Amino acid sequence: MTNEEIITYIYKKRNSIKDVKDTSRMEKLMKKLECPQDSLKFIHIAGTNGKGSTTTMLANVLKSSGYKVGKYISPYIISFNERIQINNEFISNADLEKYIKKLDPIINEMEKDGDAPIGFEIITAIAFLYFKENNCDIVCLEVGMGGRLDPTNIITNTIISIITLIDYDHCNFLGNTLKEIASEKCGIIKKNKITITYPKQTKEVLETIRQYCLKNNNKLYVPSLKLLDIVKSNHSINYFSYKGTYYKLNLIGEYQIYNALMVILASNVLINLGYKIPFSAINTGIFETNFPARLEKLNDSPAVFLDGSHNIAGAKALKEFLHEYKGKKNYAIMSFTQGKDYESFINEISSYFQEILFVEYNNTYKDSVDNKKLISMSKKLNINATSFSSLKDAYDYLIKKENTDLILITGSLYLASEYRNMLTEE
Repeated sequence: MTNEEIITYIYKKRNSIKDVKDTSRMEKLMKKLECPQDSLKFIHIAGTNGKGSTTTMLANVLKSSGYKVGKYISPYIISFNERIQINNEFISNADLEKYIKKLDPIINEMEKDGDAPIGFEIITAIAFLYFKENNCDIVCLEVGMGGRLDPTNIITNTIISIITLIDYDHCNFLGNTLKEIASEKCGIIKKNKITITYPKQTKEVLETIRQYCLKNNNKLYVPSLKLLDIVKSNHSINYFSYKGTYYKLNLIGEYQIYNALMVILASNVLINLGYKIPFSAINTGIFETNFPARLEKLNDSPAVFLDGSHNIAGAKALKEFLHEYKGKKNYAIMSFTQGKDYESFINEISSYFQEILFVEYNNTYKDSVDNKKLISMSKKLNINATSFSSLKDAYDYLIKKENTDLILITGSLYLASEYRNMLTEE
């Protein structure tokens, strides 16, 4: 099967998160597969922003320590296979096809009963099968959305639950207040385990996490910012010390330092639990992490950054980064997925750009917001914006401009993926 055929198969069934009322369908599917997840050990990662970076850093630390590490992330930027990895190697098309053939009769049977798995449940099932058959020592498992009802939340052998920054996103599914959203994310916390959370949560969110940990007899770890010294944080590197030990981080943005602190804490917790993780592995794992479309620098002159931020928390993080470019000739190319609060996102960072170029990304499975809506909104906000028929046209227009300092491509991970594919084709 080609990559496109695989993706088409997975998403040809119902593909709406609205269909997920609980985890019973996922549990039913996994029982038919003899529950491969029960043979695995997990670090489970939920949150609004920073899940992918945190998952990848921690997986790299464990890999550098000599462990065989499964990694499950979403969505993808480079290729669909990116979502399921072992020691940073993407699952092959041949393996995907093998598991699809194994799943197909079960999916058809469930479909006849009126309860066919949705796309994300199928992908998660494939990941569990793949990690078990390859005897992974540990799996860094990123939640798809929320936590309590997420298909990944059928796991029982959780070593550590990590909850990254929580902010407003997917409000129509998770709730309209930070407490409601945090409660959904805290659904991954298992009894008598350990939880680590982001050091800059709001008081409301942190208290919600504390209460869930208390209820489930969890030891809660929060990195102490008093022990953090940020030596250097700019558009090229992060250099910091924590508890007197120095670390270098290639991921850009100050918020990535806070994600790294959770990884350092998690590594120390694992050491206390008997895992052999030398300091050199922690340092190497953090330093060697490069994560696509997270303030990823792809060109120097002009500076071109690719960032998949798509919610208000992401916009605030971008605002901190953009402060270094304030007053320069900056341009942005943006696209948004239906249902996102694009007005708040644009309003948060629009003052840093001389012009914003709106495009509609090209994706078979997710619809982007119509350019007409974005232009109409920009006029109301008095933002200089232009509509382009394609990402390539918008990018070519900016590259031809003289004295451009910065081009930022942002608003959607699907747009980020399209841009990377465009570079590959060229």
